[in-house]
Amino acid sequence: MYLTLQLLVAGRSPDMVRTVVDALEGQALLSLVPHILKPDQMLLPEYLRPVPDAIIFAMDDEWRQGVWDLIERMPSPRPPLFVVSQSNDMECLRIAMRVGVRDVFPMPLHVEDTIATLSRVVQEERNRRGNLGSHLISFMNTKGGSGASLIASNVAMAMATEANYRQRLLLVDFDFQFGGLPTYLNLVARDGLIKAMEFVQTLDQSALQAYVQRHDNGLHLLAAAMDEIIVPDDISAARTELLLAVLNQAYDNILIDLPHRIDPAIATILEHSDVIALVTQQTVAHLHDTKRLITLLRDRLGIAMDRIVLLLNRYDKKADVRLEDFQDVFIKVPVHTIPSDYVRASESLNLGVPICDSAPDSPIGKALLKLGKALSKGGKGAANAAPVPTNANANKATSTPPPEKKAGILGWLKR
Repeated sequence: MYLTLQLLVAGRSPDMVRTVVDALEGQALLSLVPHILKPDQMLLPEYLRPVPDAIIFAMDDEWRQGVWDLIERMPSPRPPLFVVSQSNDMECLRIAMRVGVRDVFPMPLHVEDTIATLSRVVQEERNRRGNLGSHLISFMNTKGGSGASLIASNVAMAMATEANYRQRLLLVDFDFQFGGLPTYLNLVARDGLIKAMEFVQTLDQSALQAYVQRHDNGLHLLAAAMDEIIVPDDISAARTELLLAVLNQAYDNILIDLPHRIDPAIATILEHSDVIALVTQQTVAHLHDTKRLITLLRDRLGIAMDRIVLLLNRYDKKADVRLEDFQDVFIKVPVHTIPSDYVRASESLNLGVPICDSAPDSPIGKALLKLGKALSKGGKGAANAAPVPTNANANKATSTPPPEKKAGILGWLKR
């Protein structure tokens, strides 16, 4: 399956650039940005916002030497580079290899082969940057009010305590209108997320620090200030992409509390997330909405199932909808349980003291601390999830086959 690719097509000749764009335009999952270069113009970072997944240089016969000079002067780091050439000879290939071009495509373009090569190289680059960059965990309710914000803040605090200032951790409240994470941590957001998004095109690691709040244990928080308000539709996917690029450079672990909706900005965050933690509860309505959301993530956004975990909040062994029901419906998704403890959760919210600090030895405190270790980079998320119940006598020889399980009231959700 091809990746969603953001491609910059650059060249000196408008006709050559248009030829390349026309050849690739209309292909699924491709976004093409043409860029005509003036004589002796460098391709500087300000022309690469948002940073494309790859740059294609449309080289005509009159720009053969100029393209190599331009590439050698490009600052690092830079996206994977490709060249489309009217003539493909050994000298062209030799120079391309020397200056770091990943491949040279001759005209006329073989579109399928070209896209396949671009996808493969970009995927390798994304994997390399992912290993070197930050670890991004997104939290989202499958149904409003399931407790994602409480869990996100406590997991962030648990990870910060475990890191003990050895890693840089950031918690982001991406609810621009009704985010409450500053209250959860007894912090006051000033000049926060909305201001950072306003100036994101010039934002860097140093400027970012003016918009974050700091907790005593080293955790940083990026959230909208009390007097800031914005319509979520005003936040574009391009601005979100720019923000994530800056955060990736500044922090080792990023935890984002997402509102319960899917829009272009949130879809961008989900696509970049290493772990997507979906918070749900033990009701048929929650089970239904969880299935609907996972189907949307898988089929519409192309999210791999191995990036998703379920957090069963306010877990009660005696509830009508059981843990086993979730495990039966979501066979490939790890399920973690957070015990029900209304009193401690309410005290935590009212006092602005996370449960991991106020009651670390309580069942809910232990579960949140364990979850923080499981979701962290290198954590054994699946291994720490609730085990699938097994029949102790399954391996014993039996004279008659076991009776077939009835589908029950939730059987339709397995389809």
